[in-house]
Amino acid sequence: MKRYKQNATFKLVQFRWVFIADAIVVVGAVMAYGLIATYWLGMTRDNAISMLAIIPLMIIAVGLGTFFTLRSVRRKMGDLLIGIKEVSDGNLEVRLDSRKAEEYAPIYDGFNRMTAELKNTKAEMQNFVNEFSHEFNTPIVSISGFAQYLIDTGDGIESPERIQYLRVIADESLRLSTLSQNTLLLTKVEACEIITEKEVYDLSEQIKRCAILLLPKIEQKQIELELDVEDISYVGNAELMEQVWINLLSNAIKFTPEHGEIKIFAKCTSDQLTLKFFDNGVGMDEETAAHIFEKYYQHDTTSAVRGNGIGLSIVSRIISLCGGEVCVESKPQEGSTFIITLPV
Repeated sequence: MKRYKQNATFKLVQFRWVFIADAIVVVGAVMAYGLIATYWLGMTRDNAISMLAIIPLMIIAVGLGTFFTLRSVRRKMGDLLIGIKEVSDGNLEVRLDSRKAEEYAPIYDGFNRMTAELKNTKAEMQNFVNEFSHEFNTPIVSISGFAQYLIDTGDGIESPERIQYLRVIADESLRLSTLSQNTLLLTKVEACEIITEKEVYDLSEQIKRCAILLLPKIEQKQIELELDVEDISYVGNAELMEQVWINLLSNAIKFTPEHGEIKIFAKCTSDQLTLKFFDNGVGMDEETAAHIFEKYYQHDTTSAVRGNGIGLSIVSRIISLCGGEVCVESKPQEGSTFIITLPV
């Protein structure tokens, strides 16, 4: 803030109209009192002249009071203006000392909270750009590399090997598409503060439809799926909630081995809706469970379970917007259970 000290915008000369107004008010008040005193209180001519002689003293007294008040305001507003200029120049480290701000302390505190929030937002944006660039670049490199290899080798690759490479290209293209869609959805829900377009719908039927949608993946791994879902009517945004169930079920399928088991449980009481997604897959340790809902976090990056680390972030944000909570209970090699609670 020092580099702006010599260029303070607020100067007392700019407030000369205040001093003129003070003088007008003092003279007007004295003249009005003199008029009233002459006609109703019997004030003599000599007393009136003496009272007029007091006018300069009163103007000086009021002017001094105004001067010291304006000087205090100038200092406090000047510091605020300096801070605003610093922020406009990109310095988000600036903070105002509210200890001597007196009546301006709430304004200073609000300014400090604003700059702190701007700093956090800037850091999150930079992290998002870096992480997204890395995640987005990985499948592109794979697609480009295998496609170029197929072009360079031509007929030199046997059919099974060629099919394998083409399958990698197809999988990576799908992963890239999913990453883009999930990133757009996550950006959308992170920008939301309230859930709109709510309606009453059959939540149990919605979960069953999500399971049917993912049935090919379930059958491919010969996973046993068990649904213990009550008939539940829920008030919410059906489109967003569908993303929650699809992401949780897809996550369970991804980490459940062949011939594994997935169970979905849903029960509604008078004030709370509880859902559990259980799988007997690879599970996770406590450290992984503590970070599992963070963006782009992946505790296992092997080809068998490769994802993009966004799905559970979407789940967490949507559930939070609904006023609910989501948590996970898991142990390595013993599976995981995701528990969602929603207010009714």
